[in-house]
Amino acid sequence: MIEDIVLNQPTLDYPPIKGELQAKLVNPNKVIVYWEASKIPGKIFHLFYNRQFEDCVHIVRIYDVTDMIFTGNNAHHSYDITVPYNKGYWFIKGLMSNRTFIAELGVKFSEKDFFPVLRSNSVQTPAIDGSNIYKNLVLNQQIEHHSPKWIDHVSTYSYYEESKILGQKNDE
Repeated sequence: MIEDIVLNQPTLDYPPIKGELQAKLVNPNKVIVYWEASKIPGKIFHLFYNRQFEDCVHIVRIYDVTDMIFTGNNAHHSYDITVPYNKGYWFIKGLMSNRTFIAELGVKFSEKDFFPVLRSNSVQTPAIDGSNIYKNLVLNQQIEHHSPKWIDHVSTYSYYEESKILGQKNDE
């Protein structure tokens, strides 16, 4: 009898793949989340809910978990971003500074029902004050402060050159 139950169960005929969702800071208010798209969560979702995984809305849910031990439902706030599951990555911008965020990739199949597939590491956005913004940009992008040599010989309207005789301009 137990053998019949085991033999009649649908099998997960996909090779085991370690699912992982990673989040990395790109700039002070933007992260990239990336994942390896696997068919296993879709198969599990289909078996559990009897719904097609591909027909549901795939989202990345961002949780603000600043100064807390996150349990899955105690975030300060969260927001959802619709993403293509098979793409494997998504950029998320507009994050508040000096906060800690965790992302979950999953399926939203009704207004309140969310089936998480993967959870990311936490990412801390830096605290930014007005005096450090410019310094951070200079350090991160390595901006050089060299003006071109011709800048002293250009006006807004025309190019002019000083002649060797003091006070005379060459208007030719």
